[in-house]
Amino acid sequence: MKKLITLLIILTLATGGIFASPDAFLEFSTLVDQIQGMKITASQFTGTSLEALANAEEVTSYTVTSGGSFEVGWISVISNNRTGYEVTMSATAMASTETPVSYINYTISLGTAMITTNGATPVSLQPPSYVFKVASLDSLTPNSRKITLIVSDDALNSAVEGQYTGTVTFSFTAT
Repeated sequence: MKKLITLLIILTLATGGIFASPDAFLEFSTLVDQIQGMKITASQFTGTSLEALANAEEVTSYTVTSGGSFEVGWISVISNNRTGYEVTMSATAMASTETPVSYINYTISLGTAMITTNGATPVSLQPPSYVFKVASLDSLTPNSRKITLIVSDDALNSAVEGQYTGTVTFSFTAT
């Protein structure tokens, strides 16, 4: 009887191998979060991570001391948004802090995209013009465009005394 049980156990183990699957696999998966960042940087951004953009030297202000054309920084973006993104721009003229308020108009140029301020009226870059319009992405991609400020000598020299401040705003929209 012992021999029969031993023989049955051996046959069971031997036939178990016959019915085993000839293939084995291991499946991997992950989730990649949307990454997007924007900053005005001191130089062209060519980094490959959001951390690199965060660590890039930032420009937050520029002091105008004469009329002319000045490279004041770079608008820098990094994104992995599959369907792309748009960056628009708006600006206000430099306004005096004293009353009555006086204005100094200027132009912001980003290559072919440019706007010129108009006194108390805020101005915006109007579609179909954009700072950036990226239709789609297939990887995390940096983008940078030089910001040029143009102030005419006449506008600056004819202004009344005082402290003036203007603002340029860039807006990022995932599409």
